[in-house]
Amino acid sequence: MKQTITVSAKTLDEAITKGCAELGVGIDEVDFEVVDEGGMFRKMQVQLTVKGSADEVKTDEVQVEAVKTESPAVQVEAGKVEEFEIGGKAKASRPAKEPRKVTEFDPACPKFAKTLAFAESFFKLMGDNLTVTTSHDDKEFIIAVDGEDVGRLIGKNGRTMEAINSIIHAIAINTHTDEPRRVSVDIGNYRAKRREYLVDLAKRKAEQVKTTGRAVRLNPMPARERVIVHLTLQDVEGIITESEGTDPQRYLVIKPGAR
Repeated sequence: MKQTITVSAKTLDEAITKGCAELGVGIDEVDFEVVDEGGMFRKMQVQLTVKGSADEVKTDEVQVEAVKTESPAVQVEAGKVEEFEIGGKAKASRPAKEPRKVTEFDPACPKFAKTLAFAESFFKLMGDNLTVTTSHDDKEFIIAVDGEDVGRLIGKNGRTMEAINSIIHAIAINTHTDEPRRVSVDIGNYRAKRREYLVDLAKRKAEQVKTTGRAVRLNPMPARERVIVHLTLQDVEGIITESEGTDPQRYLVIKPGAR
């Protein structure tokens, strides 16, 4: 049985449910890590690992030997993945997926250059007092915006900023689809402040649930923020978190329970 898998889904809940089904275990028997929070045009990626298992799964040599002795040898070409039915009969052959490569950062790459030019033009229309700076890491290009009265560009709970982010990220995707890094817009350092607030909120509400024994429902929030709460409380004893409802009114419930 596989011990670690990576699954893709629209939401964290769907990814965990799908992964547990593939692993054949319950939700309380796995640890999970969000590999990619996803975006407007791609699904979230979550890695699930069965608790207490080794990181690597060794090939069952006895089973492989049985396949060799019970059926004629099947030649497998390089880059192919063979699936077998009982008795060793070849069922299907499909190309093996190659991992996406993250190339060395090039400031002149089409995605970054054109996206940055669009972003600078966009924010110039929003006001001459805004400054736009950029940075990057292995996962994303970051466009940071600061200046006077940036609150109007952030909006309530960051909704206006997320809408702007979706537009600029869509431009980036359509500009250069081979570049795997996403674009993240951060206005007025809102993301760091919001993360700090959500981590504190999650811890306070978890203590409340422990004290009262009653579940607490948080306000609706986007998947990116629900992930922060899930990860903050995933190792807290006696506490479980579940997402309920449908987007854009999907919310988190923190409740007592054993993992």
